[in-house]
Amino acid sequence: MAYHAQLATSLGTMLFRSDGEHLTGLFFIGQKDCPKLPGLPAARPERRDPTAGLMGGRPIKNIRIGSSQGELPLCDAESNGGVSFQDSIPPKPSIPPGSELLLMQDGTPSSALDLFRASAAELAEYFSGERQVFSLPLKLEGSGFQKEVWDALLAIPYGHCVSYKDVTLSAGKTAQHVRAVGSAVGRNPVSIIVPCHRVLSSAGTLNGYTGGLDRKYALLQLEGWGQTPYGV
Repeated sequence: MAYHAQLATSLGTMLFRSDGEHLTGLFFIGQKDCPKLPGLPAARPERRDPTAGLMGGRPIKNIRIGSSQGELPLCDAESNGGVSFQDSIPPKPSIPPGSELLLMQDGTPSSALDLFRASAAELAEYFSGERQVFSLPLKLEGSGFQKEVWDALLAIPYGHCVSYKDVTLSAGKTAQHVRAVGSAVGRNPVSIIVPCHRVLSSAGTLNGYTGGLDRKYALLQLEGWGQTPYGV
């Protein structure tokens, strides 16, 4: 059985999902693949252009996407024009004071509640700049191909960005699989913790993110790309 809990953040309310022992999902409520539960709003209508919105399709200053030979690179910074983080500042990711977990099912077992609390605590530490690596037990449910891609995402270090081709090679696939890898990245069931927000186009531009490009931009800024006003 799946158990769920909500938590308000500055980026929007998030939905946690657990099987009682593992975290199996973390979604922004309203994103297209968020579980449909009683009392939750319907998913937002999708824009035809998945790159529409804040910074969509525009290169980010000081990001260079490198190529790799089956290993995810630690991308260097260079001044390559484009738009800096100062040009449009999204809300700083945070969990507002007083935010409390809202359980979605009666009879949620203590094991799931403990996991939800631990997840909320680690997320708060990440938002505050105190945590770069999560230690939560995950269970990613999907096809074998998807799991290989999600494992590759977990290997991307904090504060670094890679291309879809880099993820493809890291997952042991060939360049012909880039499109399928992109689809698997978009179906990542555990936002932020499985860091699909660290994947950009090979030109260093933002593109589709199921949580919305504004959130992707905010998470990259939190992790230190550009001269962030957040002081992280």
